[in-house]
Amino acid sequence: MTPLISKTICKIYLMLALLVGILLSPFLYSIIALTLFILHAYSFYKPPRAGLSLGLTILTLLILPLTLQSSAGMLSALVIIPAMPLLGHNLKENALKQPFPHLVMGREPTVTLKALATTLLLVLIVSLILANWTLSLAVGLLVGYLVGVLVYILRKIPKVPLKESKTWVRAIVGNIAKTSVTIKGRARIPLYVSLSSPYPWVRLDPLELRLEGDEAELNLAITPPLAGPSKLQIQALSIDPWGLNQMSQTIEPVELYVIPRARYAEWLARKYLEQTQPGVGFAAIAPSSGMPKAARQGVEYHNSRLYQPGDSLKDIDWKHTAKLSQLVVKEYSEARAQVAIIAVNLAVKDPEEADRLTYNLITLALTLARESIPSTLAAYSHEEVLATIPLLNPREMLKKTLKLSRSISLFESAERFLQPLDIQRLRRTITQLEQAKIEPAQKLKQLLQIEYEAIQEGVEDHPATRALTQMVKKVPPPAVIAMVSLWNHDAQALLVTLDKLKRRGYRVIPVEIR
Repeated sequence: MTPLISKTICKIYLMLALLVGILLSPFLYSIIALTLFILHAYSFYKPPRAGLSLGLTILTLLILPLTLQSSAGMLSALVIIPAMPLLGHNLKENALKQPFPHLVMGREPTVTLKALATTLLLVLIVSLILANWTLSLAVGLLVGYLVGVLVYILRKIPKVPLKESKTWVRAIVGNIAKTSVTIKGRARIPLYVSLSSPYPWVRLDPLELRLEGDEAELNLAITPPLAGPSKLQIQALSIDPWGLNQMSQTIEPVELYVIPRARYAEWLARKYLEQTQPGVGFAAIAPSSGMPKAARQGVEYHNSRLYQPGDSLKDIDWKHTAKLSQLVVKEYSEARAQVAIIAVNLAVKDPEEADRLTYNLITLALTLARESIPSTLAAYSHEEVLATIPLLNPREMLKKTLKLSRSISLFESAERFLQPLDIQRLRRTITQLEQAKIEPAQKLKQLLQIEYEAIQEGVEDHPATRALTQMVKKVPPPAVIAMVSLWNHDAQALLVTLDKLKRRGYRVIPVEIR
């Protein structure tokens, strides 16, 4: 007999018993029995939620003996015995609908079992106070049924219901590593298993399993931080089919080996240096010294900027000119290789940032070496300019970068680095206000001009400004400035200084530090 047929038979039996109760019980009880009968009949048409259905069944099993008490006495409580399987069906339907807080370890009654025990205890107390032995006997039968189910559950489910396979994963910090493990149920009845990870950087799929002495595959996507644990813990909550008992355990299926990004980047760089011979001569890869300094014309569109004296009228970007009401010209990248200026901020607040910064700095130098692009380097901290390395063969610059990456310093600052001021927008606003002749606009323009000049003066002595200024004296435009920074203490200085360098013809590429 299928569970659906068994449930239907039990419900029909209960409705027939309610009909008898309507006919034989006193007026008040007959009204209650009629109401319960209508609710059960309506549940065939539109089944209620699992929790409501369970509550309706419990209420019916407690009220039904009272409707037949006047005819059969205490023995009327026995009429609920054939309907007990309906309670079991309702418990199974409600098993996964209740909240299941994760435990530290061990067994605990579920919310449903606690609610049932509390309800039956209160009804039993009331029946004893009223000396209603029929109701007391009905409560006893329900308690006996629940105790029998609990004993069966405890015999079929061991204290440690799950067993996991073991594996190991080697993962680079910040990269996604995927693996799978096997979860096996040790119980002799079906188990509903809910899985969760205490780490936000671990994703599990699936989060819920149904085990019946078999195995299921669990997929993990791991993106470890620098300080990730060596063993990944997963919280597993196992629930019996009736939803009366929950068992929590911690499994450790994965042993994790976390590789810092900085170490990985150093390994790549040293591997490259081992596999390559010293590069070609400097003269072969350096740009021609006879190149016109003001040359900006290229073959590939790069970006647009404001018009400067000497720009060709053929390069005017008419679409942006109409939108901004200012002359805008198009810039083109050079067809030949340009010199790269690596500018790096070596001040970070924690080892996690240091790891990310080192990785991006070394991989940038490695990319330039593979592309045979000569480069210079300007490094600074929150206190001083640390190094200004002149134009070098890219392979030699990679060696210098490996050595310089060990100079990263940690600093703690009480300052909070908010979004810096948009210096280009400020300058554009001042230019627009100059065209307005009304007095309020001129006063606002004067205030903004004072602010603009204060910002310019405030960043002149910053290490970032001094490092970039020293470097561009040695490398005239056109050149590419690769900016490696977390934009902390140097944010305002970089916005001002890089804006000046862009207007002088340098191309700035911020290196995204992930």
